[in-house]
Amino acid sequence: MKKKKMSARERLAYLRGLAEGQNITENTGTSKFHEALLNVLDAITGELEEIASGHADLREYVEELRDESLSFGDDDDFDDDDDDDEFDEEEEYESVTCPECGKDFFYRPDVYEEDEDLLCPNCGKPFKR
Repeated sequence: MKKKKMSARERLAYLRGLAEGQNITENTGTSKFHEALLNVLDAITGELEEIASGHADLREYVEELRDESLSFGDDDDFDDDDDDDEFDEEEEYESVTCPECGKDFFYRPDVYEEDEDLLCPNCGKPFKR
């Protein structure tokens, strides 16, 4: 017969029971240390439980996104080529190289005034296009 694995909260309760059963919790210097140690373990256990709960929520969210993504890919009305053409007509991008750091990046010329400097996203230095 396989034993059930105890959770961190159950293990902490077991340790507290052992401490009380062996009179470790009486007012001595050692007992104060043990009580402080049990309190730290209690706080750590609480944080682990919060992390586990957040992880479960995140896993559920990723599964929902995966399901939506799969159903989106099955849509017969979706035509990837039409969206690309529409995107290209609306916004034009140009490539430029930063003279300071040599990083290539794209920008939309219609967003900038004629004499306005570009800011390099890599080094942050302004320069004329």
